[in-house]
Amino acid sequence: MEIEAQWENANAQVGEKSVQGCRDGRPLGVSDQLLLTVAETSQILRLSRSRVYELLYSGVLPSVKIGSSRRVRRADLEWFVNQLEEAS
Repeated sequence: MEIEAQWENANAQVGEKSVQGCRDGRPLGVSDQLLLTVAETSQILRLSRSRVYELLYSGVLPSVKIGSSRRVRRADLEWFVNQLEEAS
């Protein structure tokens, strides 16, 4: 009986953490995400959504398509920003 209670308690804690996002209980923020939406990308870059779409469709900013959604990998966004620094 005691083992079952411990199991239920452990599952409840895991469930709470997965709802909150991160293992340490913080909510999942943009900086923790592997894939970003176009809106999130535009907020990070402080550009309009249409400008981000231009960068995506021109191939300057790499992206992936999942179903009908376009996503930017966090690593690709960091690469893009680093390229901007090197070019200037």
